[in-house]
Amino acid sequence: MVLGGWLLVISGITTLLIAANRKEQVHVCKDIFVGIKGNEGKFYVEKEDVLQLLQKTVSGSLLQKPVTSINLARLEAGLKTNPWIRNAELYFDSKDALHVFVEEREPVARVFTTSGNSFYMDSSGARMPLLDKMSIRVPVVTGFTNARKFNAGDSALLQQTKQVAQFIYGSPFWSAQVGQIDITPEGKFELIPVIGNHLIKLGMGENVEQKLNNLYVFYKQVMSKVGFDKYAALAVEFDGQVVGIKKEPTSPVDSIQLKKNIEELVNRANMQNLEDDMLPDQTLTATQLDSTVSTIEAPVMPAPIGTASTKTNPNPATFNLPGGTNQNTAQKKTETKSIPKKPPVSIENSNQNVKTNSVKLDKAKPKALMPSVH
Repeated sequence: MVLGGWLLVISGITTLLIAANRKEQVHVCKDIFVGIKGNEGKFYVEKEDVLQLLQKTVSGSLLQKPVTSINLARLEAGLKTNPWIRNAELYFDSKDALHVFVEEREPVARVFTTSGNSFYMDSSGARMPLLDKMSIRVPVVTGFTNARKFNAGDSALLQQTKQVAQFIYGSPFWSAQVGQIDITPEGKFELIPVIGNHLIKLGMGENVEQKLNNLYVFYKQVMSKVGFDKYAALAVEFDGQVVGIKKEPTSPVDSIQLKKNIEELVNRANMQNLEDDMLPDQTLTATQLDSTVSTIEAPVMPAPIGTASTKTNPNPATFNLPGGTNQNTAQKKTETKSIPKKPPVSIENSNQNVKTNSVKLDKAKPKALMPSVH
């Protein structure tokens, strides 16, 4: 009896183990849920891209595959092969559904190499290829090295580029003010601002926050009073200093080109005046003509001589040229003046006419007399 009872217990335990093993074997992947963490709602990787990477890693579909045969670490490594995916986490829930969470990389700059190639850079300095679906608004960096394998100098330049771009991208003011970041052949950084006709010489990409904070104070205390176009360049590469470099005089070549532009402007205005004379019913007013002429700002120089005109426009267009000469003044100087005719000489008042007109009438022939008829 005792032996028979033990046999029944052993057989029951064996049955339970076999049933449990069979139940474990029937666990398959029933569903896949994908979650993507983007930057402020901007997604550079889509759900379809994630599913395609999963299928590529296992060479097929994950659905209805046994849970025990799915290697989650291998799937995570496969997802990270996408340069736009920073991190990935996978797990199964109690209902045999696979959950996939993907964290995207956040671009902080678009970099152009010296050969013209372009890529995006994130806050860690990683490179991401361009996207076919969109263009991302980030600071632009030019002059980066084109080397495929970085040496020590290239790696240091990459870190400095990352620091400069990351600070500008993260600052609301400098992100709106800086339009482009240039890397010089010496490995220094120059910023091209959006407002102001000056260059910001940043120097090496170190202590970026301190340098730009000094420049911000200079903007508020100095540039706000003298204007943003007073200096050609502002150097902030020196510790605790902002050096303003004044603009150089305009070169003779620029002055010659400016003179040609002004002459073309005057000729266009003269042609418009000629059309006004030919079509009196469609005469343009001065305001309408001014709207068609572009204003040229340049250093003061003599105004070019206008084309001579013998006609007088009833409604001449007036616009100021560099040097303070207007078109009407130039035109008046070149117009042909007609000398008014003086009254003819009178025989009855020949003595007076001789004096006023300087015409000698002393030797005038006497009048012929008609012969008398007898």
